[in-house]
Amino acid sequence: MVKHCIILSSSYSSGCRIALHYIDDDPECDRAVEEIRNAYDGKLVSFNIHVLQTEDPSWDSVVKSDPYFDDVKVIGSIDEFVGLIRKDRYLKGSEIARYILSKTPCTHTRLQKLTYMCYADYLCETGERLFEDRILAFKFGPVIDTVYQRYKANSHESPGGIIIDDDKEMQGEETLPIMSRLFFAEDGIKKVASIDRTLKRYGSIPTDELVELTHLKDTPWYATDKSGPYAEISDADIIRLHANESPAGIY
Repeated sequence: MVKHCIILSSSYSSGCRIALHYIDDDPECDRAVEEIRNAYDGKLVSFNIHVLQTEDPSWDSVVKSDPYFDDVKVIGSIDEFVGLIRKDRYLKGSEIARYILSKTPCTHTRLQKLTYMCYADYLCETGERLFEDRILAFKFGPVIDTVYQRYKANSHESPGGIIIDDDKEMQGEETLPIMSRLFFAEDGIKKVASIDRTLKRYGSIPTDELVELTHLKDTPWYATDKSGPYAEISDADIIRLHANESPAGIY
């Protein structure tokens, strides 16, 4: 009989469960477990370890022995496995923007402002980053890198611009699957609740006023040295100064 050790997790982006497969007490299995546990600075990663025996070392024998593994994708390396989990654990600004578009129509400028406000509110509430992007100081205020890259065709050199066609840009995605993507991320429920509070707080403010808020004196954008072409707004400045760009000075 052959002993199989299977490390099992889920990949939202792949749309399936994923596994690392080892046989006969391969020491790589223990190394894989340690690397998965250490990949996220000690934060919880959801995975399970399954051990079973079959007549031969093939993955097909595992599936025949237990149909529970029928739809599992076997990953070829520890690095690839960890990378797939990490891809889902951490959000990009463009994913927050997609969620915002599912709730309200936006121009590119407005979408940038609301995505930034969601980031700044969450950072000030929790001390944690909402998403991984850099936030850059552009002419009309803070710009999130992946939001710009995804929606730059809708960009306009004014606070007005073109309303983003959410049906086209989101390719038919509905609110529920987008929300599910956010829930799948680390602290996803807490992040969605924070985003919804921010949208309620800023959602009725016209776009030109949102631009004005981020341009006030002693705001993160104002305090950033914009002498270079890609000046980055720091988290430290957002924590220190975000209250100054909120309605009535309250965030």
